[in-house]
Amino acid sequence: MGMTRRAAEAMVVILSLTVAAASGGAKEQAVERWKAVEVAAAANEADEALLGRPLSLALDAECLYVADAQDCAVKVFSKDGRFLRAFGRKGRGPGELTFPSGVSVVGGRVYVADKLNYRIQIFDGEGKPRGGYPVPFAPDKVFAMGAETLLITGNPTGRRAGEMLLHIYGDAGRLRWEGLEARSSSDPMYDTFRNMILVCPGEEKDFYVVFRSGDRTILRFAGTGVLRGKTPVDERHAFRPLDMPFKGPKKRLLGFCWAAARDRGLFYLSAPEPVDGKDLGPGRRLSVIDKDGRLQAVVELPCPVHRFVVEEDRVFAIDDEGGLRIFEIVR
Repeated sequence: MGMTRRAAEAMVVILSLTVAAASGGAKEQAVERWKAVEVAAAANEADEALLGRPLSLALDAECLYVADAQDCAVKVFSKDGRFLRAFGRKGRGPGELTFPSGVSVVGGRVYVADKLNYRIQIFDGEGKPRGGYPVPFAPDKVFAMGAETLLITGNPTGRRAGEMLLHIYGDAGRLRWEGLEARSSSDPMYDTFRNMILVCPGEEKDFYVVFRSGDRTILRFAGTGVLRGKTPVDERHAFRPLDMPFKGPKKRLLGFCWAAARDRGLFYLSAPEPVDGKDLGPGRRLSVIDKDGRLQAVVELPCPVHRFVVEEDRVFAIDDEGGLRIFEIVR
């Protein structure tokens, strides 16, 4: 039986919409490939410029700050990689550090997670001690959210019920909020890996949390600790399954993100890569994720990086040898 004119017109409209939707989907799936060109860093001959175990990086308007856990110091570089100064030494007194694992800078103040001294220390821009306060856990990373307001993370093993991963402290070390309960099972080592998180500061004191394994979402929190949303990350961001070599039943982790940064509304997530088929290590590929979780681009780095910060298409990173590397993203 023949098709009426009205039915034919309706079919044309449907086909047009279908083609348009398919075209839009194809466009949605397109992922740009960006290069990263290494910037020649200034030569540093001073012994203090060498990094022993750099665990955290932070930027202000002029400088890059690196928390060096091995040397028990914060090392300061210009943004072209020139070593400027270092402050801190091993110890428990004011201005002394034991395994500094986190650093953040705001308003001319440098905040350091003095991990094995169970405290936060505050320095001025020249490295002079300006106070601090103890915390009842080993602080891992610290993020300044404004004057005298700090977000501090811990590394719970899950041995005790009710342990929290996130803590917000106000002036004079007063606890304002804590949340994001640690995952807990009968295997503390397994839980240690499952509770590793990465934090990216946002705008207006908001912050974002990414689990390094297992959970493919980005959590958004207000500066008060209120959970504002969960964003699933594009499935095209690579992840690696790993069977943990622990005693007892086999346990599998999904290595989702080795390190993370955020700049101008975009997330930069580095996917872990397998090492000798038995472990996961840092990768050389950064996934650029937008606010809706979509993969917008992939940045190919010249080498694997353990941690990094991004500022206006410039990547400041720590490589596999613990060296400072600077890359310019070319779109």
